[in-house]
Amino acid sequence: MSLGMRVKVLRRAKGLTQQGLADTVNVSRVYIQSIESNRRRPSMDLLERLAEALDVTVADLVKDSPGDGKRMQLEEVLASGQVEVWYRSRKLSPREVKRINRLVETILEEWDEEDQE
Repeated sequence: MSLGMRVKVLRRAKGLTQQGLADTVNVSRVYIQSIESNRRRPSMDLLERLAEALDVTVADLVKDSPGDGKRMQLEEVLASGQVEVWYRSRKLSPREVKRINRLVETILEEWDEEDQE
């Protein structure tokens, strides 16, 4: 997973907007957007602030993949467009993959609401 995708996934998991993360680490929203789209590489100082804001280590932000190679973020699969997604011997169209992504997001939102009750 790219650094940009990892920042985006972790930011969303924390319930932060790009602006919210930008405010926390003292950069512009546009800069966060450029990191998430892999157009900019943050300095070591900014990496440290991002890691702190996202409750991870710098190593967690910059590592290429998990050590055992058996783990992949679903967000990366669904958002990348670089991986073919198959189900029951049928390749899913980009539109179907987007629907699945929305379904997963809806389920996770419902779980979050249940946890808050």
